[in-house]
Amino acid sequence: MFYTILDFPLGKIFLAKSEKGLSLASSLKNRNRFEEITEFFKRKSILLELQRKEFHREEKLFSQYFEGKKEDFTSLPLDFISGTPYQRKVWLETRKIPYGKTQTYKFIAEKLNHRGYRSIGQALSQNPLLIVIPCHRVLSSDGSIGGFTGGLDLKKFLLRLEKP
Repeated sequence: MFYTILDFPLGKIFLAKSEKGLSLASSLKNRNRFEEITEFFKRKSILLELQRKEFHREEKLFSQYFEGKKEDFTSLPLDFISGTPYQRKVWLETRKIPYGKTQTYKFIAEKLNHRGYRSIGQALSQNPLLIVIPCHRVLSSDGSIGGFTGGLDLKKFLLRLEKP
């Protein structure tokens, strides 16, 4: 598993990927986050190798995204190393929300023929791929911003960035 750390306007982002695809995109805003990530990989007996050149495509996409350009991360192959089958379904459905658009927890639940809106939020709280799986585009049914693992300030920043 290769990894790199990239600097962007929201701070450092940790990216990890296998030969199959991107596995993790996580903000390192929290001081302990790097240790949490490396401990997660150790528990799974996955060796991490620092390798920036393996991330040229991802770095370009993220850079353009933070420059305010409409970027589509759906072309990036993914390799989920975490998550239950249900969480993965939620993540893949959320991945379909286009740049600049939002949806509700209820909408995603209905698309998955699931009655529990809260379970959608719980699944999204475990999203391993910040921005790539755009859980920041998911709002409460009343239009309020809802929750976000990266913090509400980050969610607001990303939503503003995507406004036309």
